[in-house]
Amino acid sequence: MGHALKQAKTMKRILGKVHGAARLDKRLYTLPDLLRLTGLTRRQATYWAQTGLLTPTMRNAQAVKGKPVYFYSSRDVVKALIVCELRRAGFSPRQVQQVARNLKDGGIRLDDTELFLLTDGYSVYYATSNNEVVDVLKHHRQMLFLVTIHDQVEKLRRAA
Repeated sequence: MGHALKQAKTMKRILGKVHGAARLDKRLYTLPDLLRLTGLTRRQATYWAQTGLLTPTMRNAQAVKGKPVYFYSSRDVVKALIVCELRRAGFSPRQVQQVARNLKDGGIRLDDTELFLLTDGYSVYYATSNNEVVDVLKHHRQMLFLVTIHDQVEKLRRAA
């Protein structure tokens, strides 16, 4: 079984378990849900929508007072959570927008639980495995070389 197929099956299995019976990949979240989950203010969510950083997946144009107007996909909510974390880590809105743009340009899905975003406080890195890390802020698509200590210890154990 290919790595991509195995990864897709793992993702489906995880998504099936998360959030009770509701499928995370099919669920829509209201603006109040988004605000509660992320800690954003309504003003911040509006600003992010205006800048294109976080736009609702769906808008109910026929909503009446008291009914939800904006709806966000699980991918949108995960993106908002990541943006909030990057902002808390000290990245400027401009830097966060650059990271989001580079991730989107690279075709990276932010709801894939097999992936990692890392930061050293100066840049943001995207990792898909123990061996592949890409700088997605400063040097878009710049690969980094990783030496995993675990692999080196295993080599030593096999040789001994």
